[in-house]
Amino acid sequence: MQPTPRAGARASRRESVLASLLLASMWCSSLHCTRPEPCQDPTNEGMCFCPIGVSCHHVCGEATGHCTLGCSQANPSCSVSCTEDCTALCTGAGRCEASCGDHCNVSCDWVKGPCTAAVGSESRVNCQGAADCDVTCNGSCIVACPEGRCRMRCSAGADCEMDCGCKLANEHPLQCPDGTWVCGQRC
Repeated sequence: MQPTPRAGARASRRESVLASLLLASMWCSSLHCTRPEPCQDPTNEGMCFCPIGVSCHHVCGEATGHCTLGCSQANPSCSVSCTEDCTALCTGAGRCEASCGDHCNVSCDWVKGPCTAAVGSESRVNCQGAADCDVTCNGSCIVACPEGRCRMRCSAGADCEMDCGCKLANEHPLQCPDGTWVCGQRC
């Protein structure tokens, strides 16, 4: 039995649409396209769990108790903005940006590109193996930077600590003329 011309035309259109969708998908994945709302928050309590390979940008308002960004699954770009009591997990991401208040923990371990963090008092930023970690402490904070390249700015009167890993006796933070501290790089 021979297909009718009308059935053949429908099959041809269907194949054309499928081929177009496949090409668009390949083009989009090569450009690291992002979905409009990629965060998955099953509890709706200020948590953003970014799917594999997608960029995520998360904002928590003052009414949110604890803000969490989970963006460590080969994600190209991650960012979070919150008031306080914030956790940003950007381990292994392409780039990361965190703007937080007091009591924050930011993980920029092994971030491949720039990691920029502005944190408040009693915060910690981990930058182990980070390519370019730039931290501004607007209060007391600790920056850990073993095997990484880091720069820390500390606000006046704040108690800031920078740990370069100190495997060797000469691996201590270096204070630059502009008042910043560095590990793994020159001023």
